[in-house]
Amino acid sequence: MHSRLITGRMSEVLARLQSIKVIYTDLDNTLLGPKSSIFIAPDNTYTLEPARALLAVVEAGIDIVVVSGRNDYQLREICRVLGLENYIAELGCLLFYNQGREAVKNYHYPVPEGKTLHRAIADSGAPAFLLEHFKGRLEYHTPWSKNQKCTHLFRGFIDVHLANGLLATEGFSDLRMVDNGGSRSQGALAPLPEIRVYHLLPKDTNKASAIIADQERRGLSFQETIALGDSLADLEMAGAVGAFFLVADGVSDNPQLSAEFMTYKNAYLTTQKMGLGWAEVAGLVLRGRSAPDSSSGSFLDITIE
Repeated sequence: MHSRLITGRMSEVLARLQSIKVIYTDLDNTLLGPKSSIFIAPDNTYTLEPARALLAVVEAGIDIVVVSGRNDYQLREICRVLGLENYIAELGCLLFYNQGREAVKNYHYPVPEGKTLHRAIADSGAPAFLLEHFKGRLEYHTPWSKNQKCTHLFRGFIDVHLANGLLATEGFSDLRMVDNGGSRSQGALAPLPEIRVYHLLPKDTNKASAIIADQERRGLSFQETIALGDSLADLEMAGAVGAFFLVADGVSDNPQLSAEFMTYKNAYLTTQKMGLGWAEVAGLVLRGRSAPDSSSGSFLDITIE
């Protein structure tokens, strides 16, 4: 059994969940299951658990903020369907409030007037350099990469540490590559051991910096917030919240993620995968608010009718 499973640290976890006002959550393979559906369980059967958990948390007055690598066009529609107001797009580059009516930039990178951050990064030559160096192992994550305003979105299978080392030595030290989880889309790449999604973005911008910006904007303490995710890019959120929850199987599927995960003392592993793991944490959030000294049970104990 993993030493950070929430079932083995229930009292500790519940103590961190007594005053939660905001849940920051990744989408794919976290709140959403296979085929990016909230209604499909990890085993490809149908389930209402994640949707019920989402509704219960919202009805309890807790704000759910989607934090994703997706662009604002995608997130606006997803959040509209889910009934959510606020979201953070392109791995922390842009914060949106009130269903996208208000936007806040969260990056420090020289962008000429009249251009987007995405164009400025392209003009630096960094994307072309990476595509050439990792030819056959890296390509744009089309069609989803076409509407990015900030980050350059790739798919493939590369060594991120190597890529960032090359960026630094080749004069692109103000940029970095980030692993944002797995993908089923092979594209035009040659057969690879697996396909992962990567973002090229300003070095100091990430999901954690966006969360901190949101907390400061709304007067929230980090203890009043938690985050959930399944990737290395998500794990960075742990440094900005009271507790971070990695949905099950994340550490076993990615050795690098497993090593990084153990460096955060406020990071925990759910017993369930994807949306079921999200529902597991949602139930604990509600229990932590109502009975902070409880030390047993699960989401199923408090199923919301």
